[in-house]
Amino acid sequence: MTRIFVDPEKLVLDQVTLADEDHRYLIRVLRLEIGDLVTLFDGRVGEADARISRIGPRAVELRVETRRELGAPERPALILIQALAKGEKLDLVVQKATELGVTRIMPVTSARSIPQLEAMRALGRRARWQKIAREAARQCGRTDVPSIEVVTPLATAMHAVSKDALRLILWEGARGISLTDVLPTAQPPEMVVAIGPEGGFSPAEVEAAKAAGFLPAGLGPRVLRTETAALAILAILQFQLGDMA
Repeated sequence: MTRIFVDPEKLVLDQVTLADEDHRYLIRVLRLEIGDLVTLFDGRVGEADARISRIGPRAVELRVETRRELGAPERPALILIQALAKGEKLDLVVQKATELGVTRIMPVTSARSIPQLEAMRALGRRARWQKIAREAARQCGRTDVPSIEVVTPLATAMHAVSKDALRLILWEGARGISLTDVLPTAQPPEMVVAIGPEGGFSPAEVEAAKAAGFLPAGLGPRVLRTETAALAILAILQFQLGDMA
């Protein structure tokens, strides 16, 4: 069934009006008609089945028929600390990380990250990334949507995560340390993984990460692109958690 994200306050209404891109997607792309059912979700744990009752030139109205509280997923939170990268690479990371079940994405600046001017532009891309996450959640059937944090320095992000979490930092200098060496047998309450920019983390950043409780690890003998490394480690961790087994 077609799924559309709505703000939580809309999900409690009996009649929901959708406009702009949602209207275009439902009517012009999917060519839905009056009487067709649509699933609305609020990005948390709520869903509702709603039937199209009126189609206007710029808005579509839906009448809610049933609501469901699905409950929070029973799995450890999976948090991605991702260094800013050139171009639209983070768009891809946000989209695919959402599909892979990440709970929270923390974009960070780092020593070898993109130039300061581009980093300042990235500050304004949070709304875009959140929209990408919502769309990815809709397409993959997630009821929740990962939160996209504001861009912060790497050190700030590393100290903002729980001390009870398993904290990993991927580093090309740690190729001799495999994930099997650092992954625990018991599931932690949270898993946090830090991914560097195109040039990788600097030795000083790795030392600071170690001091903050992060465990360095590698992903084998190959040097992966930043976006590839992020998606590879998320898939591995989800398999470890049983989410993809």
